[in-house]
This record gives sequence, structure tokens and C-alpha cells, in this order.
Amino acid sequence: LDVMLNRVFLGNPGTGKTTVAKLYGRILCDFGLISKGEVIIKNPSDFKGDVLGSSERNTREILNAAEGCVLVIDEAYSLNPNQGSSGSGAK
Repeated sequence: LDVMLNRVFLGNPGTGKTTVAKLYGRILCDFGLISKGEVIIKNPSDFKGDVLGSSERNTREILNAAEGCVLVIDEAYSLNPNQGSSGSGAK
């Protein structure tokens, strides 16, 4: 049985998305679905590189470090070049 553990938590700032992600990580760890209950929080700038190929390297490093953990990408919509800063689409 394959189980998808990916989740998207949506809401305005201050509504508890990170707190819910931490609880989710603890629950997944308690059920043995992930090896660590740790929550790693990253921003889009952590993924983006300044030279050709560095974004891919940064992304691989983040994903490797987050293995067995919960990875939260705050403001993830801004990774999509077709989205505006509000996440509502190109302007």
C-alpha cells in the first residue's frame, strides 16, 4: 500500500501552519512513517542559486538533509515564475 505523505497547509500568516506541520511530523514519526519528527523550514531563497547549476545543487542538498523529516517551504508559491508575490498568478 503506497501512502502519499505530502501535504499543503494553506492560510494567512499567523494561522498555525508551521505548528500543524510540526504536529504532523510528530504523528508521522509516532506511526513509523518517517524516521525523524524534525521539521525543517526553508524559504524559496534557500533553493535559488546565483550561478548556473547551483539551484539544482541547493535543492538536492535540502532534500537530502530533509530525508526522514518534514520539510516546510514557506512562501513556496514564489518558486513558480508564473506566480506573482501574492500567489494569485502573473501580473
